[in-house]
Amino acid sequence: MEQKVIYNGQVLTLTRFWATGEPCLWITDPQQIGMPKMEFVGGYPNEYCIFLKNLTETELARITSPDGVPLDVKEELRQL
Repeated sequence: MEQKVIYNGQVLTLTRFWATGEPCLWITDPQQIGMPKMEFVGGYPNEYCIFLKNLTETELARITSPDGVPLDVKEELRQL
């Protein structure tokens, strides 16, 4: 299951990386590839994500639901 979230003003998809199962924030728009900590992870040009393990606690706290409610990321990941 995937979930749309807001991080640094951008709509991203909270999901698990298909190859490893690691939690990540997946792009929803090609213009997001320039975001800090965004990594190219695939063979297709649109396969970019930010791995949550690379975010600080402060950065993780910036992840919200689309309506701006802060998310308990660990709880959300249990449901993915």
